[in-house]
Amino acid sequence: MEKETYIKQLKKLIKKYHPDLCRDEYLEKLYNEITIKLNEKLEQINAENNPLMKNNDQAYEYYKYGIKYYKNIHPDKFYKRNTDKTYETKTYKEQLVILNNIFISFNSASYYFEKVINEYPKSQWTDDAKNKLKLLKKLYKSYENFNVEENNQIIDSNKFVNEMGLNVM
Repeated sequence: MEKETYIKQLKKLIKKYHPDLCRDEYLEKLYNEITIKLNEKLEQINAENNPLMKNNDQAYEYYKYGIKYYKNIHPDKFYKRNTDKTYETKTYKEQLVILNNIFISFNSASYYFEKVINEYPKSQWTDDAKNKLKLLKKLYKSYENFNVEENNQIIDSNKFVNEMGLNVM
């Protein structure tokens, strides 16, 4: 049988036995069973393709996601670096968007680190996740006091680091 003929016959059968068109109880029951099995198979395929399920060390996968969001929290996003090593603040609207994204990153990073701590307490990533949560709390306090101003300022990078309470390595 040719492919085109097969497809035409398949479409006819689909139209003939579709639950909206065919009111046979037995066929409706079969259709529901097939749909349930198909959904189970699709869920299995999705689970196999999900990066969180692929790796046997799921604690590490959660930890990596936490680190991904943790990296978005750095305060340098509020400033444009000038060639003379000073920083100029971005516009008020840009700062509000950045601040919103940073708070979303705080919540996401906390969520994944807490998931590692609570679900995998004996994992090798648990201690570092605890340390990252402590740092997140400290950084969150500095962002609560962060003053978004409408006017552009130019500040020295050393002053910026000191105001944020960061340690330069």
